[in-house]
Amino acid sequence: MSGKGNGKVKKKKKGAAKTGGGLLSRFFKGGEKAGRANNGAAKKKTRARPLTPLDRSIQEIKHMAKVGESDPERLAMILSRLLGKEKEKERQAREDFDRMIWDIVSKSEARDADADADAAD
Repeated sequence: MSGKGNGKVKKKKKGAAKTGGGLLSRFFKGGEKAGRANNGAAKKKTRARPLTPLDRSIQEIKHMAKVGESDPERLAMILSRLLGKEKEKERQAREDFDRMIWDIVSKSEARDADADADAAD
C-alpha cells in the first residue's frame, strides 16, 4: 500500500460545499454582500475622475514595462509602430510648413510682379 489512508473515501455534500447553507440563508446573507458591493461602488465613484496627462503617461509606461517582461517582441513591434507614426507626423508637418512657405513666397513674388507692372505703366 502507498500509506495515504485507510481506504475510506469521504463524499462531499452537494449544497453545502460552496455556500455553507441552504437557499434561505443565501437570501438573508445577501444583504451583507450587497453592503460590501456598495462600499466598492463608492470607492469606484471617487476614482471616476479623468486621468491627468501625467497619470496617463505613467500608466502607459507601466503597461509597456509589463508587456516587455512578458513578450519583448510585441513591445518592440509596438515601439517601432509608435516611432513610425511620429516620423510620419514630423514629415507631414515639414511638408505643410514647406507648402506654407512656398505659398507666401509665390504671393510675395506675384505682388512684386504686379507692383513692377504698375510702375512700368
